[in-house]
Amino acid sequence: MQPLSVKVKIIVIALFVVMLGTFISPAFAQQFNEPDYTIRGAEVLGFEIDQKTSSLIISLDARARGEFIITLPRSLIDAKIGFEDTDFEIFVSGLNLISYDETKTSQDRTVTIPIRRGNSEIIITGTHVFSQLSTTQTAQTTQPQTIEKRIADELRKEIPEGKAKLLIYSDTNWSGAYQSSSFDYTEIVGQRDKSFIFGCESSFGRQGVFGAKIEKLTQHGYLTIVAIQNQKIISQGSTHEQILEVLINGDCVSSFSAGPGGGCLIATATFGSELSPQVQQLRELRDDKLLQTNSGLAFMKLFNQFYYSFSPAIADLERENPVFKEVVKLTITPLLTSLSLLNYVELDSEESVLGYGISLILLNVGMYIGIPAVVIIGIRNRF
Repeated sequence: MQPLSVKVKIIVIALFVVMLGTFISPAFAQQFNEPDYTIRGAEVLGFEIDQKTSSLIISLDARARGEFIITLPRSLIDAKIGFEDTDFEIFVSGLNLISYDETKTSQDRTVTIPIRRGNSEIIITGTHVFSQLSTTQTAQTTQPQTIEKRIADELRKEIPEGKAKLLIYSDTNWSGAYQSSSFDYTEIVGQRDKSFIFGCESSFGRQGVFGAKIEKLTQHGYLTIVAIQNQKIISQGSTHEQILEVLINGDCVSSFSAGPGGGCLIATATFGSELSPQVQQLRELRDDKLLQTNSGLAFMKLFNQFYYSFSPAIADLERENPVFKEVVKLTITPLLTSLSLLNYVELDSEESVLGYGISLILLNVGMYIGIPAVVIIGIRNRF
């Protein structure tokens, strides 16, 4: 039989363990707050972080076809190669999701994942995850909400046409430089928040570009830089880590552009990049040929109003559906081939632009309407 003193010690130790568990368990549960999400056709059963695979695991009960839209804080999970964002790897019940919709901010990434009846698990894999926030990081996560609001306020302000604004938000000292195709390299230095207005515009002959690189002069604190133009964010970047530099760059907005984006959206989505030869060919034809004459300029204004009424939707469908993308590629290849003929003629007068333009339109009408019509009539007459 154990002495009374030993029993008392055992009871005290047991009570201590129970009390310790009471205090530790809630603290651990607070280390990982569920991300914001909406779901249709299913119910989320739980979330789990896998540190070894840098993954967020979502258990669910899918009863019908639907979608799962989740906002992933970068402080919880992110996917980067160096300073650049890369795609998450997403698996739905073990099947790799090849394409998905995503929107990004400096603080989070929102992905839309299609789901089907019977799906039980979604795994989102990045390059790193955080299951516990340090005191410093917790204080920093409150800062983005203030910055987001201030950026939203800046987007409501008018900026002169052909100008852009560089916004710098920080709680420490910084230095760096910025430049665009409209002005020379300019060095800047400051502390905390500051803004600069600079020239940034695409001309008829070339695409305007800009870039900025800001360096933290201390290893602590945060740094966020944003470039805005025409009430839109054209580039942004931030860091809370001990990475000292934040680099952003992008294209200036053209006052000529009559539609969103100002580029060839369908061709870019079809061939995968604005730097592809096919997209470069279209851009050179527009800037170096058509926009150099009054008739070409008038044509482009009318064309842009028509083209940008449907091209964003087509480009989105291409990114979502690889089969549709291949169909579009086959469809527009004859058009691109016919447009390449203009590289071998001189469009240096109003008459030449009108003459070659009308001829090209008639050629494409024949290819896309005349030839199929003849084939269909021939088949009908045969059968």
